[in-house]
Amino acid sequence: MTFAHDHLLWFLLIIPALVGLKLWVDAHGSQAERLFTAARLRPDLVTGRSLWRSWLIYILYTLAMACIIIATAQPRWGEEKLEIPDKGRNVFIAIDTSRSMLARDVPPDRLTRARLAAHDMVVELAGERVGLLAFAGRAYLQAPLTTDHDAIIESLQAFDHTIIEWGGSNLGDLLDVMLRAIKTLPKSNYALVIFSDGGDADANLVPYIQRLTAAGVVIVTVGVGTEGGTLIPNPEVEGDYIRDDAGNVVRSRLESGVLQQLATATGGRFLKLGAQPLNRNSIQPILDRLTEQQSANRQTSRPIERFAWPLGLGIILLMLAWIISALPRPSARPLVLALAVIAFAPTPSAQAANVSDTIATFFQSKGPSPEDARQALEQRDFTKARDLYEKLLKQNGYDDAARAEMLYGLAAAEHELTNYDSSVKEFSEVLHTEDKSLRARAHRGIGHTLYDQGARGLQQQPKITIQRWTDALRHLDAALELEPENAEVHANRDHVAKMLDDLRKVMDEMKKQQEQQNGKGQKGQKGQKGEEGEGQEGQEGDQEGAGKEGSDPNGEAEKKESEGKGEKKEGDDGIGGKDAKELPEGRLQAANGDKEGEKEGQQGKDGQKPGDGEGGDKKTDRKPTEGEARNPRTGFTPGEAQGLLRQYMDEITGPMTNRYHTPPPNKKDW
Repeated sequence: MTFAHDHLLWFLLIIPALVGLKLWVDAHGSQAERLFTAARLRPDLVTGRSLWRSWLIYILYTLAMACIIIATAQPRWGEEKLEIPDKGRNVFIAIDTSRSMLARDVPPDRLTRARLAAHDMVVELAGERVGLLAFAGRAYLQAPLTTDHDAIIESLQAFDHTIIEWGGSNLGDLLDVMLRAIKTLPKSNYALVIFSDGGDADANLVPYIQRLTAAGVVIVTVGVGTEGGTLIPNPEVEGDYIRDDAGNVVRSRLESGVLQQLATATGGRFLKLGAQPLNRNSIQPILDRLTEQQSANRQTSRPIERFAWPLGLGIILLMLAWIISALPRPSARPLVLALAVIAFAPTPSAQAANVSDTIATFFQSKGPSPEDARQALEQRDFTKARDLYEKLLKQNGYDDAARAEMLYGLAAAEHELTNYDSSVKEFSEVLHTEDKSLRARAHRGIGHTLYDQGARGLQQQPKITIQRWTDALRHLDAALELEPENAEVHANRDHVAKMLDDLRKVMDEMKKQQEQQNGKGQKGQKGQKGEEGEGQEGQEGDQEGAGKEGSDPNGEAEKKESEGKGEKKEGDDGIGGKDAKELPEGRLQAANGDKEGEKEGQQGKDGQKPGDGEGGDKKTDRKPTEGEARNPRTGFTPGEAQGLLRQYMDEITGPMTNRYHTPPPNKKDW
């Protein structure tokens, strides 16, 4: 058990203090009674005073106070699962992390000031979906769109000038990353807020601007810095400043030309970051033009409040104390005790049983009803409807027809919550009912659920989608048998049938293309005479050894040697590309027919020429060694792979002063 305000529990220390005060008052009262009355006259003079009654009332009041203090501290016990809709307008925030943002014309410096302003904006955008980008010579998506603003702020605090090692402010790459980030998202409109010290207007940005405008992206640019500018401190050499190639100290200033170009072309606005923080009103006109986008609900949990228990107990104790204090004095005590015994003592009589049932019925809390669940479903509160239907189905006292109707409501709620497996299960149980209309609705529900479930996994598992759509079609046909005049079911059935036929055609076409690709390479071609000439056909000539360059001037036309059997192509692994996996070992193929045979004189490692002899089809059985073999997954030989890795390690392990070796598009590395 936990408490929301556990510091309030210190007030419970008042309870022993009040008990001690009661003891002190009673002791002094008894002493005064003995002083003012004689012992023989005391029973006649002092009436109506009962020590045990006084203490009972006082203890009830004290316990009631303790219960109220505990209720105020809000005790919590257990957790409940909640589904929170993840929806909001889409806002991306991009921050320039180039070295020019280290200039201190805006205190403490431009980058820190931009981070603080972005932090304030994230706080102002409560409830909206926020994404985060960083850019300098290149741009990267640091955090995708999310309503978890704590994660965005945590990523924002890690921004510094070393997060991207390429210098400059490459706005073109930023816009390209933005386009790729929203390409996979559902169609909507977006806002992009850019914090930067700008640059000159760039005509190369026009194609990106046109694509962003077509994608519904509005850009808000925030200029960071002053027009006068200042020198840029060198973060690697204390006391020095950034210099250009000629050794001159660079003075950076706010260049708002390109920022105004982006804002004007996309229908946004240009703001200048001053001493005042950015608030929601600054971009509210832009937000009003965006539409909310909802994704899957987020599941969270929260503790269950239990303050009602101690609060109710405290109220009961207060009422008991008030009732006892209002009772007649000791003369009426026997009658009161007799009534209490009659009221609370157990009795087997029928009248007492009726009284007990009445009291139990009065205090029993009212449970949910089928009408409450139906109203929640009609009001589209599907989570509440599901919970109510589950509670109702656990109760007894409902006939089969009523339970079937509640099962149908539960299945409908599960369908809307995208719990498709549970929805199909509940709909299937409804099929056992005798109600013809309800069975028809259950068949329709199963058909709709299977269709939606198949559509959800269409891209990942198209074969399973075909099975589910086939089952959906069968259930819609069953619904039509029960309700042949239902036009809506006819329309849905025709739609599912059309989508199923289209999907099967696409799968058949893909299968044919795969078979055609697998059929390539089943027949090996024999080499021709190794004579020079530009008019000959581009046929293959086998060769041994390391003749990897071939007659193809581009070096891209190599294919694996086939031995009469076609091989299935593998997917692109992102290293050598799809074509790199099909490169051969020790074999040449011309890319153009007129270039075949130009390099017939190349020799393998064993000294033989591939075109030697009259027929040009002399082959050797020598296989490439382990060091010469090309990896079919990467498309590189071990030697080539080691060279690439060595080059990559040289780049990332170079000294700090050479990290900005890649010149940006504007030829400025700051």
